[in-house]
Amino acid sequence: MGARPGGAVRAPVPEGRYGRRAEPTEVGVARRQGRVARLVAGGAAVACLAAACTTQPGGTSTPNASSSAGTQASRTLAGKAMVACTISGEQPVKAQAAALCGVLPVPEDRSRSDGRRVGLRVAVVPAVRAPSADPVFVLAGGPGDAATQFFAWLPSVFKDLHAARDIVLVDQRGTGSSNRLTLPQLPTLTGLSARAANARLATWSSAALASVDADPRFYTTTVAADDLDAVRAALGYTKIDLYGTSYGGTVAQYYLRQHGDRVRAAVLDGTTPVDVPVLERIGRSSQAALDLLFRRCAADTTCHRAFPRLATEWAALLQRFAHPVTVVDPASGASQVVDKVMLAAAVHSALLTEQGAAQLPLALHLAFRGRLLEAGRLIGTSDNPGPTLLMADEVTCSESWARYDPAEVARQGEHSYALARELALARQRQMLCAHLPEGVVRPDDGAAVRTATPVLWVVGDGDPQDPPANLGAVPAQQPHSRIVVVQAQQHVVGHLGCVPAVIAAFLHAGSADGLDVSCIARTAPAPAFRTR
Repeated sequence: MGARPGGAVRAPVPEGRYGRRAEPTEVGVARRQGRVARLVAGGAAVACLAAACTTQPGGTSTPNASSSAGTQASRTLAGKAMVACTISGEQPVKAQAAALCGVLPVPEDRSRSDGRRVGLRVAVVPAVRAPSADPVFVLAGGPGDAATQFFAWLPSVFKDLHAARDIVLVDQRGTGSSNRLTLPQLPTLTGLSARAANARLATWSSAALASVDADPRFYTTTVAADDLDAVRAALGYTKIDLYGTSYGGTVAQYYLRQHGDRVRAAVLDGTTPVDVPVLERIGRSSQAALDLLFRRCAADTTCHRAFPRLATEWAALLQRFAHPVTVVDPASGASQVVDKVMLAAAVHSALLTEQGAAQLPLALHLAFRGRLLEAGRLIGTSDNPGPTLLMADEVTCSESWARYDPAEVARQGEHSYALARELALARQRQMLCAHLPEGVVRPDDGAAVRTATPVLWVVGDGDPQDPPANLGAVPAQQPHSRIVVVQAQQHVVGHLGCVPAVIAAFLHAGSADGLDVSCIARTAPAPAFRTR
């Protein structure tokens, strides 16, 4: 990973919680949740950990006389000693960190204590120094990322935070090593009538659900928030801090709503309030992000000189791809049909990361010039979705924040370049969800999270999924909150420049009052536009 000004390590941008790889037809749009494109820098984040304390029940911390610098301090999970382990992940970057691990069995259905149980994988990365009483629970996005894998890089990037606080990672039920449940790939629906497509989906869903050893209804965010509180209690913490990225910020809000008395402070990074129908807004949000990028290019001397007619070329591209275009690789002879849905998927994917956004003007210019293969190497996305997670489908089919009504998508995205893609996804989602059982949610699932807990919202101004525009009601709902907008950045920004230090300062203080964020404007510049 490269370095940002100010000495901060450049960590990966966790990608969008709502992205999917798109196929050329509406009913054939792939349904994979979570990852969109891997447009992140390679590298490894290896944490060097040293701790010398033991956390006692009740959340207090005392020195461990038998420990010395460079050794892991002991922790217990539901009274059982956790064991030394190495957490590691391959995505979004290859990374590993020393930790203490354990498994906490919890009821799949909490109304039936004698029923099936789910083993939650828990990893604690002990604070370098004697920790504060409250640890930081770091919550992964997707939906579907496994926290103990995805955040292996975090201790070495959030050094100020890790110095004084335990970092706790829990694989949400249905992900990672917590009873990960996959469904087979959707059957091909291309060319089928709605009736035939529904019949094929019904057959698929019956076999798919029979293949998993679980009750799908209990793999929702509501249930996962109760799991987190069970982990908190089993580790002996009275109060905790939260840091959630993308969908992880949604999980944090559910926890605040269900167990707010246990939260000291929370950081929500690249996410949207749960009372806002974020999916239905993606068309207009992505259009706004693209418009902003075009303005940034026009104001940048180098970018404008290289692409002086970028908006005009983009308009011509939209016209060209109104009908499918066949792209042939002269080297292999392989061909692929590309249309406006696939074009929109590639552009939206690029807008999710600062690297992707920095090379999007070049990609669009190359596509306009007919050099589609070169453009595809910069921003192309795969059209092979593979299996998906049951948990992700249950979450997005059952929860209010994820509602995806095609009529509302059409209304809100009326003038968006991404409208065809979003309509395709919404219609496909509507068909799929009709064949899955409705998951467990609370009666107030769609209500705003109103809390006096200090909450720090951090967001990139160019986020195509969770933009600042989605946060308009936050100050009234959360009077002790603060919104920090990082300029010229995309989706999830907490790892950039000095933002980790700002997050650490907020959590150390437990308050946004007097929080100094002036360094952000100086140390988190956007990557330079790529022009060749």
